[in-house]
Amino acid sequence: MNRVFLIGNLGKNPELKITPSGVQVCQFSLATSEKRRDPTTDQIVDITEWHNIVAFGKTAELCSRYLKKGSQVFVEGKIQSRKWQDSQGQTRTSVEIIASNVRFLSRNQEQPEEFSKDEEILRALQAADELGDPEEEIPF
Repeated sequence: MNRVFLIGNLGKNPELKITPSGVQVCQFSLATSEKRRDPTTDQIVDITEWHNIVAFGKTAELCSRYLKKGSQVFVEGKIQSRKWQDSQGQTRTSVEIIASNVRFLSRNQEQPEEFSKDEEILRALQAADELGDPEEEIPF
């Protein structure tokens, strides 16, 4: 099974493009963070991971219209790698998350009707946030 669930903040404004066949494609970077204890200093540090997100069709249009740098979102999708050639002819590989579901989580963010918040999901996510990192309780 290839399924990813991420909650994070946009690192820059989304970019909307339209393919020659007329399909809308929106790309944005998403930062996810977690707290870990640094074993050498015994301090809690934030670890940030960056993800390249790609959305298509109506989802792409809504993301480009309503999201901006700093917006908090929930993204559900799949991991996909693709190969391409850069301007020097070198083969490059990119890893992306192809979004199948995007939920806007920022409290002050305008919400499109098509993506109304699911309060049950939000409550569950907030409850999980309040529990913290279970690994912090492990003494080794």
